[in-house]
Amino acid sequence: MISVNCFIGVDIGTTGIRAGIYNESFQLLGDGNGKSILIREDDGGIYQKPEDIYTETVMAIREALGKSGISPESVVAFSFDGQMAGIMGIDEHWNPVTPYDSWLDTRCSSELDYIMATARDKIIEKSGIVPSINHAPKILWWKNKRPEVFERISRFIQPAAWIAGLFCGLKAEKAFIDWTYLHFSGLADIEELSWSNELLEIFEIPLDKLPVIVSPFSVIGTLNREMAGVLGVPSGIPVAAGCGDAASCFLGAGGVKEGVAIDIGGTASVFSLTTNRMVVDYSALVYSSRAVSTNLWHVMSYINGGGQNLEWFVNNFARGTEFDRLNKEAEKLNPGCDGLVFVPHLEGRAYPPQPDMRGTWVGFTRKHNLYHFYRSILEGIGFEYLLYKNRIVELIPGIKVSEVRAVGGGAKSDLWNKIKADILGVEYKTINREDIAILGQAFIGAKVSGVIEDVQEVVEKVIRIEKLFSPDGENHRLYTGLFEKYLKSLDLSLI
Repeated sequence: MISVNCFIGVDIGTTGIRAGIYNESFQLLGDGNGKSILIREDDGGIYQKPEDIYTETVMAIREALGKSGISPESVVAFSFDGQMAGIMGIDEHWNPVTPYDSWLDTRCSSELDYIMATARDKIIEKSGIVPSINHAPKILWWKNKRPEVFERISRFIQPAAWIAGLFCGLKAEKAFIDWTYLHFSGLADIEELSWSNELLEIFEIPLDKLPVIVSPFSVIGTLNREMAGVLGVPSGIPVAAGCGDAASCFLGAGGVKEGVAIDIGGTASVFSLTTNRMVVDYSALVYSSRAVSTNLWHVMSYINGGGQNLEWFVNNFARGTEFDRLNKEAEKLNPGCDGLVFVPHLEGRAYPPQPDMRGTWVGFTRKHNLYHFYRSILEGIGFEYLLYKNRIVELIPGIKVSEVRAVGGGAKSDLWNKIKADILGVEYKTINREDIAILGQAFIGAKVSGVIEDVQEVVEKVIRIEKLFSPDGENHRLYTGLFEKYLKSLDLSLI
């Protein structure tokens, strides 16, 4: 058996749970997976049972331990990341009072409308993001629609914090939230790292229903004997607060210095720039979130279902055609698709919130074929990223976007990386790791266990560049001209 210092990182995500065992060189020794079981009700409720989250997390950790071949005594830290925008309520003994009220659950829409009408700009100013389906409207929903349950709730927390506290046997008085989640609260002053008394008073939310704000590197407790027995490791192992899943991905991808942008090409298409300051965007196109490190921020936005657009296209218009074939044929076409422009907001626009926006193709003629339409989807997401980039640069004069690191499934397409490099006029790079979420937790675990001191230094050594895609000046000028057509097409996409 391997007996070196090892760290267990766990990602409790929307589409699944993944655990990983890492050594001091941050090699993934073993991983395991669990399900995220979403329950959908006829009234629009979408939630997860806490007991399912617990069972699947334990299963993933045990599978990872079994594959790793390490001695149980080698484990020196646990750290968890998880879904960020939903909430769950616990009683004073850490028992769930509510299910996990998923960020996909929109039953709090009337509460959101009230919040928008009452304090939209104040929340952007304090919490860095326009109000959306996140903590504040959900807390108000439980208060207004389920008052008897609300009274039983001691604290509102997130799934990763609940699991971490459960592993340590915490009581509600020790409930915590790390600062990477705070923008989604709609109730915090994220620059001051405190709950906003002003916002709490406006919405009449008791401060004692909210957890203590901590650093991702805080040790919130140690593994208790009961959970040690369940997992087959020693008790007393430090458990870190961890962070939100997006923040963990940015850390694991190397977004640890100003000017490095991260493009997560997954179910959603996420563009984030690492900065050294918060920005306030009243237009709500981009938003600010705390990075894991105290002196850094992520200014970002995303396309809801951006990556799913490609799957939708293939399933409906190119069934049986491999993505490699689509990319090969699309690469032969002229940049700009001979004037064909695609707007990628098929499920409504997330930021600024425009739920009635829809996808649109503009400018197609009989000369356009299947591959033009496919390539236009790749370019349309690139144009939306350019919109985000331009807004961030406008809000932070003098900032330079030095590079974009592509991660997720979209990063596997060389054509798409080249297209986005050309559109943004910035070098695109792929990295040597795909396990970025759980790797981010391994970095946190290594820090809290004292194995490493400078996280940024270690991250920059571990994460290596594999491919570089430099922008073509001529293509960039062409795309810059076509970008104006994209902006006009956005207006056509509102129904």
